[in-house]
Amino acid sequence: MREVVLASLEDAPRRVESIKRSFEIIYGVKIEVDLEEVALDKVFPTEEFLENDKLALVFMKVIAEDYGVPITTVKRNGDYFVVDGHHRAFIFKKLLKKTTRAYVLKFPDDKKFRVVPKRSLETLPIKDVSDIEDPILKAWQRTLGILKHYEAIYNVPFYLKQEQVHPEDLVPTQPQVGKKQVEAIKELLVPIVCIQYEGKYYILDGHARALRAKQLLLDSIKAITLVPAVRIDFGIVKTAEETSLKSLEDIRILD
Repeated sequence: MREVVLASLEDAPRRVESIKRSFEIIYGVKIEVDLEEVALDKVFPTEEFLENDKLALVFMKVIAEDYGVPITTVKRNGDYFVVDGHHRAFIFKKLLKKTTRAYVLKFPDDKKFRVVPKRSLETLPIKDVSDIEDPILKAWQRTLGILKHYEAIYNVPFYLKQEQVHPEDLVPTQPQVGKKQVEAIKELLVPIVCIQYEGKYYILDGHARALRAKQLLLDSIKAITLVPAVRIDFGIVKTAEETSLKSLEDIRILD
């Protein structure tokens, strides 16, 4: 796996200044920079894709460490085009954030930033540019893969919601889990992945983690819930009902 270095709060001003200088040379103008709170529905990408390993790392740090380095944008006709921070902007949007902090590069009135087609951040594909070997980071990547998978199945946008879920509200969607897999979990480092339907949380990923939380008598477990843009009758709910899976007690733990 390649080394991925993310922007830091300390390094951000230098990165912004470097971008600003480059644009001033390219366009031959003086550019102003302000730090603003920008509406994410006015933010558009200038890149063609997101990198799988970098996106997983950003996702993990946003959830686990409240990572929130401002993105860098260029303002054009009331819209904001990302020139640094596509992965952050994508994750913020998927976490249902309405705004984000952004360094805004502003051209003089008589000179405009290049014309860029306006596309939704959410339409950016995720490309496998590097294999992820770290099992923790791989689990975070798997969550994003499930998100994209469900968007493809139902042809609607899905979003991500952080929740603390009581084990008794969890419904499994697979009938068995290996005993060694459960016992190997010493610490719950990655949230399980669920969909919510009629007050219950159906597990899409993390059955072993859910069982381990139950064994440890935890009152709740961290979960990432996939939230569709419109109401959906999930096929996996019907499958769970047909296989008589109603609670964690219905999972067989195999030696």
